[in-house]
Amino acid sequence: MIDRPDDTAAEQYARSGGFALKTYFMDCMLNEDGLIIDDTIVTHLTDDYYWVSGLYVQDQLNWFKANKGEFNVEFRDITDEWKMYSVQGPDSLELVNAVVDTPVDDLKFFRMQDNTMDGTLVKVARAGYTGEKRGYEIYIAAAQEAALVAKLEEKGNAMNACHVTKLDVMVMTLAAEAGFVLMMDIYKASPFEVGFEKTIDWSKDFVGKEAAAKVRDQGAKRKLVGFTVADNDALIYGGPLTKGNPLLKDGKMVGRATKCTHGFTCDKNIGYAMIDVDKAAIGDTATINGYEAVLTEKQFI
Repeated sequence: MIDRPDDTAAEQYARSGGFALKTYFMDCMLNEDGLIIDDTIVTHLTDDYYWVSGLYVQDQLNWFKANKGEFNVEFRDITDEWKMYSVQGPDSLELVNAVVDTPVDDLKFFRMQDNTMDGTLVKVARAGYTGEKRGYEIYIAAAQEAALVAKLEEKGNAMNACHVTKLDVMVMTLAAEAGFVLMMDIYKASPFEVGFEKTIDWSKDFVGKEAAAKVRDQGAKRKLVGFTVADNDALIYGGPLTKGNPLLKDGKMVGRATKCTHGFTCDKNIGYAMIDVDKAAIGDTATINGYEAVLTEKQFI
């Protein structure tokens, strides 16, 4: 977050005013080799003030330091100062409106808005990772987290809402079913390998542009795809690029798994894999850690 370091996060945020905030969706933070080092969302709060959300905070900070150059800019990590709770599902708007003081009916996708909860400052974003048409995230100062949890539980229980706390369901399963990627799927991959090429604005200068243009012109040699496994007891390990279980086709390695989980909505074992496009394709059958898998598109619901 680019800020004025002497202020608290709440004071900085309060300066943004009570208006709908512009949000710029910047999928790909690239290194000099044109490879993704973080999947970020940049929120434009005021003319010279931005809130950057991502996963690999230290990589972000290192990137900012390395590319700061002569720019007059300051930045710091405020992760510990704010807490976020995600409200997802077809009834999410109703639950959020029951929690905050001002209805968010007019909040557009990938926009943020100042709001309050019983007079306490909160920040509401229309975003999420489940693939629902309606999904929201509520941010609150860390010291006020318990109040937000209590209000969500109070209002959510009356609506039969489910408090999902199991990390592999919340982060792995829901995201994978909807075709959303995690950093473990795309870290140090080219945007063209993971379907992010449309997020690139070629009219702008950016770090890694020359390397990315080379992949654009020559074509990506790898592709991130989905897979299903019929064996309910299958044990398949994923991980960034070189860490996951190899995919074998006709006895030859054609890629690696990046993740595997059970899709409770689609009721099947699902996962992602990075494959060599000249060795495998969607529709093929491969063996992963001894289990048969069918290569598919990445979305399962």
